[in-house]
Amino acid sequence: MSRTIFQKITSSLWILISFIPFFNGLGFVYLGNKRANSSWFLEGLLYELPWIVGIITISNISLASLFITLAVLAQIVSIIRSIMLGFNYQKILDKSSEIDKSFGDKLGDLINSLWVLISFIPFLNGVGLIFKGKSSSKKSWIIEGMIYEIPWIVGFLTWNIQLIRFIAFEIAVVFYFVSIVRSIMVASEVKPLYGNENDSFSKEPKDKDTREAKIEEEKTVDVEDNDGAIPAFHFYEKKFKDLEDIYPSKEKNTMELIERRFAPPQLTYTRFKKVVDDSHETFYSQLNSAYNILDLSTEYSSKVEEELKNKIVVLNSIIKGLDKLSEELVLNISQVESESYDELEELFDEFSRVTSSVKNYE
Repeated sequence: MSRTIFQKITSSLWILISFIPFFNGLGFVYLGNKRANSSWFLEGLLYELPWIVGIITISNISLASLFITLAVLAQIVSIIRSIMLGFNYQKILDKSSEIDKSFGDKLGDLINSLWVLISFIPFLNGVGLIFKGKSSSKKSWIIEGMIYEIPWIVGFLTWNIQLIRFIAFEIAVVFYFVSIVRSIMVASEVKPLYGNENDSFSKEPKDKDTREAKIEEEKTVDVEDNDGAIPAFHFYEKKFKDLEDIYPSKEKNTMELIERRFAPPQLTYTRFKKVVDDSHETFYSQLNSAYNILDLSTEYSSKVEEELKNKIVVLNSIIKGLDKLSEELVLNISQVESESYDELEELFDEFSRVTSSVKNYE
Protein backbone atom coordinates (compact mmCIF):
# COMPACT_ATOMS: atom_id res chain seq x y z
CA MET A 1 0.00 0.00 0.00
CA SER A 2 1.43 3.34 -1.04
CA ARG A 3 2.60 5.70 1.68
CA THR A 4 2.31 9.47 1.43
CA ILE A 5 5.24 11.90 1.60
CA PHE A 6 3.94 13.10 4.98
CA GLN A 7 3.98 9.54 6.36
CA LYS A 8 7.54 9.03 5.11
CA ILE A 9 8.68 12.30 6.71
CA THR A 10 7.07 11.59 10.10
CA SER A 11 8.59 8.09 10.19
CA SER A 12 12.06 9.60 9.55
CA LEU A 13 12.03 12.31 12.25
CA TRP A 14 14.06 10.08 14.61
CA ILE A 15 17.10 10.80 12.37
CA LEU A 16 17.22 14.40 13.67
CA ILE A 17 18.18 13.10 17.14
CA SER A 18 21.57 12.05 15.73
CA PHE A 19 22.46 15.72 15.25
CA ILE A 20 22.06 16.49 18.99
CA PRO A 21 25.34 16.17 21.00
CA PHE A 22 25.18 13.86 24.05
CA PHE A 23 21.96 12.25 22.77
CA ASN A 24 22.91 11.26 19.22
CA GLY A 25 22.51 7.53 19.89
CA LEU A 26 18.99 7.77 21.28
CA GLY A 27 17.36 7.64 17.84
CA PHE A 28 18.80 4.14 17.38
CA VAL A 29 17.64 3.21 20.90
CA TYR A 30 14.10 4.35 20.07
CA LEU A 31 13.92 2.59 16.71
CA GLY A 32 15.60 -0.58 18.00
CA ASN A 33 13.11 -0.86 20.86
CA LYS A 34 10.12 0.00 18.64
CA ARG A 35 11.05 -2.60 16.01
CA ALA A 36 12.43 -5.16 18.51
CA ASN A 37 15.83 -4.99 16.77
CA SER A 38 18.58 -5.56 19.34
CA SER A 39 21.42 -4.62 16.94
CA TRP A 40 20.00 -1.11 16.37
CA PHE A 41 19.36 -0.74 20.10
CA LEU A 42 22.92 -1.74 21.06
CA GLU A 43 24.39 0.47 18.34
CA GLY A 44 22.63 3.46 19.89
CA LEU A 45 24.06 2.62 23.32
CA LEU A 46 27.57 2.42 21.84
CA TYR A 47 27.22 5.97 20.46
CA GLU A 48 26.24 7.16 23.95
CA LEU A 49 29.03 5.39 25.83
CA PRO A 50 31.90 7.86 25.05
CA TRP A 51 29.76 10.80 26.24
CA ILE A 52 28.96 9.04 29.51
CA VAL A 53 32.59 8.09 30.22
CA GLY A 54 33.76 11.57 29.21
CA ILE A 55 31.41 13.25 31.69
CA ILE A 56 32.24 10.79 34.48
CA THR A 57 36.00 11.39 34.04
CA ILE A 58 35.64 15.18 33.82
CA SER A 59 37.99 15.62 36.80
CA ASN A 60 40.80 14.12 34.69
CA ILE A 61 41.08 16.65 31.86
CA SER A 62 43.30 14.57 29.56
CA LEU A 63 41.20 11.40 29.91
CA ALA A 64 37.93 13.29 29.57
CA SER A 65 39.22 15.09 26.46
CA LEU A 66 40.06 11.74 24.87
CA PHE A 67 36.57 10.34 25.40
CA ILE A 68 34.83 13.58 24.36
CA THR A 69 36.87 13.47 21.12
CA LEU A 70 35.78 9.86 20.60
CA ALA A 71 32.20 10.92 21.32
CA VAL A 72 32.33 13.63 18.64
CA LEU A 73 33.70 11.13 16.12
CA ALA A 74 31.00 8.66 17.16
CA GLN A 75 28.37 11.35 16.60
CA ILE A 76 29.58 11.89 13.02
CA VAL A 77 29.35 8.13 12.45
CA SER A 78 25.89 8.02 14.04
CA ILE A 79 24.63 10.76 11.68
CA ILE A 80 25.87 8.87 8.62
CA ARG A 81 24.50 5.58 9.96
CA SER A 82 21.10 7.05 10.85
CA ILE A 83 20.69 8.43 7.31
CA MET A 84 21.65 5.05 5.84
CA LEU A 85 19.33 3.20 8.21
CA GLY A 86 16.59 5.74 7.47
CA PHE A 87 16.57 4.75 3.79
CA ASN A 88 16.49 1.04 4.64
CA TYR A 89 13.75 1.59 7.22
CA GLN A 90 11.59 3.34 4.63
CA LYS A 91 11.96 0.33 2.31
CA ILE A 92 10.90 -1.95 5.17
CA LEU A 93 7.80 0.16 5.81
CA ASP A 94 6.95 0.32 2.10
CA LYS A 95 6.97 -3.48 1.90
CA SER A 96 5.31 -3.98 5.27
CA SER A 97 1.67 -4.89 5.80
CA GLU A 98 1.55 -2.27 8.54
CA ILE A 99 -0.87 0.56 7.94
CA ASP A 100 0.34 3.97 9.06
CA LYS A 101 -1.59 5.66 11.82
CA SER A 102 -3.61 8.74 11.02
CA PHE A 103 -2.22 12.18 11.85
CA GLY A 104 -4.64 12.42 14.79
CA ASP A 105 -3.43 9.11 16.24
CA LYS A 106 0.22 10.14 15.83
CA LEU A 107 -0.48 13.49 17.49
CA GLY A 108 -2.20 11.71 20.36
CA ASP A 109 0.76 9.36 20.81
CA LEU A 110 3.13 12.35 20.80
CA ILE A 111 1.14 14.18 23.47
CA ASN A 112 0.97 11.04 25.63
CA SER A 113 4.78 10.69 25.37
CA LEU A 114 5.69 14.25 26.42
CA TRP A 115 6.52 12.97 29.92
CA VAL A 116 9.77 11.58 28.40
CA LEU A 117 11.12 15.15 28.19
CA ILE A 118 11.32 15.24 32.01
CA SER A 119 14.03 12.56 31.82
CA PHE A 120 16.30 15.02 29.99
CA ILE A 121 16.26 17.40 32.99
CA PRO A 122 19.15 16.75 35.42
CA PHE A 123 18.05 16.27 39.06
CA LEU A 124 14.49 15.40 37.88
CA ASN A 125 15.27 12.66 35.37
CA GLY A 126 13.47 9.99 37.39
CA VAL A 127 10.26 11.99 37.86
CA GLY A 128 8.99 11.16 34.37
CA LEU A 129 8.97 7.41 35.08
CA ILE A 130 7.34 8.04 38.47
CA PHE A 131 4.58 10.00 36.72
CA LYS A 132 4.15 7.33 34.05
CA GLY A 133 4.10 4.59 36.67
CA LYS A 134 1.35 6.35 38.65
CA SER A 135 -0.78 7.05 35.59
CA SER A 136 -0.38 3.43 34.41
CA SER A 137 -0.65 1.86 37.88
CA LYS A 138 2.71 0.18 37.37
CA LYS A 139 4.70 0.12 40.61
CA SER A 140 7.91 -1.11 38.97
CA TRP A 141 8.20 2.14 36.97
CA ILE A 142 7.54 4.21 40.11
CA ILE A 143 10.28 2.38 42.01
CA GLU A 144 12.65 2.67 39.05
CA GLY A 145 12.08 6.43 38.86
CA MET A 146 12.79 6.78 42.58
CA ILE A 147 16.06 4.86 42.20
CA TYR A 148 17.21 7.35 39.53
CA GLU A 149 16.50 10.21 41.96
CA ILE A 150 18.27 8.76 45.02
CA PRO A 151 21.91 9.59 43.96
CA TRP A 152 20.97 13.26 43.40
CA ILE A 153 19.32 13.43 46.83
CA VAL A 154 22.28 11.74 48.54
CA GLY A 155 24.70 14.07 46.76
CA PHE A 156 22.90 17.21 47.95
CA LEU A 157 22.39 15.89 51.51
CA THR A 158 26.12 15.08 51.82
CA TRP A 159 27.32 18.29 50.15
CA ASN A 160 29.93 18.88 52.83
CA ILE A 161 31.35 15.33 52.59
CA GLN A 162 33.38 15.56 49.39
CA LEU A 163 34.01 11.85 48.79
CA ILE A 164 30.39 10.75 49.21
CA ARG A 165 29.13 13.74 47.20
CA PHE A 166 31.53 12.95 44.36
CA ILE A 167 30.52 9.25 44.21
CA ALA A 168 26.81 10.09 44.45
CA PHE A 169 26.96 12.58 41.58
CA GLU A 170 29.02 10.17 39.44
CA ILE A 171 26.33 7.53 39.90
CA ALA A 172 23.65 10.17 39.27
CA VAL A 173 25.21 11.03 35.89
CA VAL A 174 25.21 7.36 34.85
CA PHE A 175 21.60 7.01 36.04
CA TYR A 176 20.73 10.17 34.12
CA PHE A 177 21.60 8.54 30.79
CA VAL A 178 20.06 5.22 31.84
CA SER A 179 16.80 6.95 32.79
CA ILE A 180 16.60 8.62 29.36
CA VAL A 181 17.10 5.29 27.59
CA ARG A 182 14.56 3.58 29.84
CA SER A 183 12.00 6.38 29.35
CA ILE A 184 12.29 6.06 25.57
CA MET A 185 11.89 2.29 25.87
CA VAL A 186 8.76 2.62 28.02
CA ALA A 187 7.26 5.28 25.73
CA SER A 188 7.83 3.16 22.60
CA GLU A 189 6.49 -0.06 24.11
CA VAL A 190 3.63 -1.73 22.24
CA LYS A 191 0.37 -0.87 23.97
CA PRO A 192 -2.12 -3.75 24.28
CA LEU A 193 -5.44 -3.13 22.52
CA TYR A 194 -7.28 -4.76 25.39
CA GLY A 195 -5.72 -2.49 28.04
CA ASN A 196 -3.30 -3.45 30.78
CA GLU A 197 -2.69 -7.20 30.67
CA ASN A 198 -1.95 -7.08 34.38
CA ASP A 199 -5.47 -5.80 35.01
CA SER A 200 -7.01 -8.50 32.83
CA PHE A 201 -5.03 -11.54 33.90
CA SER A 202 -3.11 -10.94 37.11
CA LYS A 203 -5.53 -9.47 39.64
CA GLU A 204 -7.13 -12.13 41.86
CA PRO A 205 -10.53 -11.66 43.55
CA LYS A 206 -10.24 -11.04 47.28
CA ASP A 207 -13.49 -12.80 48.18
CA LYS A 208 -13.02 -16.55 48.79
CA ASP A 209 -16.25 -17.66 47.08
CA THR A 210 -15.54 -15.43 44.09
CA ARG A 211 -11.99 -16.78 43.90
CA GLU A 212 -13.21 -20.39 43.95
CA ALA A 213 -15.80 -19.60 41.27
CA LYS A 214 -13.04 -18.01 39.18
CA ILE A 215 -10.88 -21.14 39.51
CA GLU A 216 -13.78 -23.33 38.33
CA GLU A 217 -14.40 -20.94 35.44
CA GLU A 218 -10.74 -21.05 34.44
CA LYS A 219 -10.83 -24.87 34.48
CA THR A 220 -13.81 -24.78 32.11
CA VAL A 221 -12.08 -22.28 29.86
CA ASP A 222 -8.91 -24.39 29.82
CA VAL A 223 -10.90 -27.43 28.69
CA GLU A 224 -12.75 -25.50 26.00
CA ASP A 225 -9.77 -23.51 24.75
CA ASN A 226 -7.08 -26.15 25.17
CA ASP A 227 -5.92 -25.66 21.58
CA GLY A 228 -6.64 -21.93 21.46
CA ALA A 229 -4.57 -18.84 22.20
CA ILE A 230 -2.83 -18.16 25.49
CA PRO A 231 -4.91 -15.99 27.91
CA ALA A 232 -2.94 -12.82 27.10
CA PHE A 233 -4.04 -13.11 23.44
CA HIS A 234 -7.69 -14.14 23.96
CA PHE A 235 -8.73 -10.61 23.01
CA TYR A 236 -7.08 -10.95 19.61
CA GLU A 237 -8.46 -14.45 19.05
CA LYS A 238 -12.00 -13.14 19.64
CA LYS A 239 -11.35 -10.15 17.39
CA PHE A 240 -10.16 -12.37 14.53
CA LYS A 241 -13.21 -14.60 14.90
CA ASP A 242 -15.49 -11.53 14.80
CA LEU A 243 -13.80 -10.28 11.62
CA GLU A 244 -14.03 -13.77 10.13
CA ASP A 245 -17.79 -13.71 10.74
CA ILE A 246 -18.23 -10.22 9.30
CA TYR A 247 -16.26 -10.60 6.06
CA PRO A 248 -18.47 -13.12 4.11
CA SER A 249 -21.59 -10.91 4.35
CA LYS A 250 -19.62 -7.84 3.24
CA GLU A 251 -18.14 -9.75 0.29
CA LYS A 252 -21.54 -11.18 -0.70
CA ASN A 253 -23.18 -7.75 -0.56
CA THR A 254 -20.48 -6.20 -2.76
CA MET A 255 -20.70 -9.00 -5.35
CA GLU A 256 -24.49 -8.69 -5.54
CA LEU A 257 -24.17 -4.96 -6.18
CA ILE A 258 -21.49 -5.53 -8.85
CA GLU A 259 -23.79 -8.01 -10.61
CA ARG A 260 -26.65 -5.52 -10.54
CA ARG A 261 -24.47 -2.68 -11.83
CA PHE A 262 -22.49 -4.69 -14.43
CA ALA A 263 -24.32 -7.77 -15.56
CA PRO A 264 -21.97 -10.57 -16.68
CA PRO A 265 -20.29 -11.22 -19.06
CA GLN A 266 -19.30 -7.53 -19.33
CA LEU A 267 -15.54 -6.96 -19.14
CA THR A 268 -16.09 -4.43 -16.38
CA TYR A 269 -17.89 -7.08 -14.33
CA THR A 270 -14.99 -9.52 -14.79
CA ARG A 271 -12.45 -6.88 -13.80
CA PHE A 272 -14.31 -5.76 -10.66
CA LYS A 273 -15.06 -9.35 -9.67
CA LYS A 274 -11.33 -10.11 -9.82
CA VAL A 275 -10.65 -7.24 -7.40
CA VAL A 276 -13.11 -8.74 -4.90
CA ASP A 277 -11.65 -12.22 -5.44
CA ASP A 278 -8.17 -10.85 -4.73
CA SER A 279 -9.45 -9.23 -1.54
CA HIS A 280 -10.95 -12.60 -0.55
CA GLU A 281 -7.58 -14.33 -1.03
CA THR A 282 -5.71 -11.60 0.82
CA PHE A 283 -8.19 -11.49 3.72
CA TYR A 284 -8.06 -15.22 4.42
CA SER A 285 -4.30 -15.37 3.89
CA GLN A 286 -3.83 -12.69 6.56
CA LEU A 287 -6.43 -14.34 8.81
CA ASN A 288 -4.77 -17.77 8.59
CA SER A 289 -1.40 -16.16 9.28
CA ALA A 290 -2.88 -14.51 12.40
CA TYR A 291 -4.32 -17.82 13.63
CA ASN A 292 -0.94 -19.51 13.08
CA ILE A 293 0.76 -16.84 15.21
CA LEU A 294 -1.80 -17.41 17.98
CA ASP A 295 -1.38 -21.20 17.83
CA LEU A 296 2.43 -21.01 17.98
CA SER A 297 2.62 -18.42 20.80
CA THR A 298 3.31 -20.06 24.16
CA GLU A 299 3.91 -16.88 26.18
CA TYR A 300 3.24 -13.15 25.99
CA SER A 301 5.54 -11.12 23.72
CA SER A 302 5.20 -7.44 22.82
CA LYS A 303 6.69 -8.17 19.38
CA VAL A 304 4.06 -10.85 18.72
CA GLU A 305 1.33 -8.52 19.95
CA GLU A 306 2.50 -5.79 17.57
CA GLU A 307 2.17 -8.22 14.66
CA LEU A 308 -1.32 -9.26 15.82
CA LYS A 309 -2.36 -5.62 15.99
CA ASN A 310 -1.07 -5.09 12.44
CA LYS A 311 -3.10 -8.09 11.26
CA ILE A 312 -6.27 -6.60 12.77
CA VAL A 313 -5.59 -3.26 11.10
CA VAL A 314 -5.06 -4.94 7.71
CA LEU A 315 -8.19 -7.11 8.01
CA ASN A 316 -10.25 -4.10 9.08
CA SER A 317 -8.93 -2.10 6.13
CA ILE A 318 -10.09 -4.79 3.69
CA ILE A 319 -13.58 -4.85 5.25
CA LYS A 320 -13.78 -1.05 5.21
CA GLY A 321 -12.68 -1.13 1.57
CA LEU A 322 -15.61 -3.41 0.72
CA ASP A 323 -17.94 -1.06 2.60
CA LYS A 324 -16.74 1.90 0.52
CA LEU A 325 -17.17 -0.08 -2.70
CA SER A 326 -20.71 -1.06 -1.70
CA GLU A 327 -21.64 2.53 -0.87
CA GLU A 328 -20.32 3.78 -4.19
CA LEU A 329 -22.07 0.97 -6.10
CA VAL A 330 -25.39 1.82 -4.44
CA LEU A 331 -25.01 5.44 -5.54
CA ASN A 332 -23.83 4.40 -9.01
CA ILE A 333 -26.64 1.96 -9.78
CA SER A 334 -28.96 4.90 -10.48
CA GLN A 335 -26.55 5.89 -13.30
CA VAL A 336 -26.80 2.59 -15.21
CA GLU A 337 -27.43 4.32 -18.51
CA SER A 338 -24.51 6.63 -18.02
CA GLU A 339 -20.94 5.90 -19.01
CA SER A 340 -19.63 8.08 -16.19
CA TYR A 341 -18.39 5.98 -13.31
CA ASP A 342 -14.91 7.46 -12.82
CA GLU A 343 -15.19 7.63 -9.02
CA LEU A 344 -16.25 4.00 -8.85
CA GLU A 345 -13.39 2.88 -11.07
CA GLU A 346 -10.88 4.92 -9.08
CA LEU A 347 -12.16 3.39 -5.86
CA PHE A 348 -11.78 -0.15 -7.24
CA ASP A 349 -8.24 0.67 -8.44
CA GLU A 350 -7.27 2.01 -5.00
CA PHE A 351 -8.74 -1.05 -3.27
CA SER A 352 -6.90 -3.32 -5.72
CA ARG A 353 -3.57 -1.62 -4.94
CA VAL A 354 -4.10 -2.09 -1.20
CA THR A 355 -4.89 -5.81 -1.42
CA SER A 356 -2.12 -6.41 -3.96
CA SER A 357 0.54 -4.73 -1.82
CA VAL A 358 -0.41 -6.84 1.21
CA LYS A 359 -0.41 -10.01 -0.91
CA ASN A 360 3.01 -9.15 -2.40
CA TYR A 361 4.40 -8.58 1.10
CA GLU A 362 3.24 -12.04 2.15
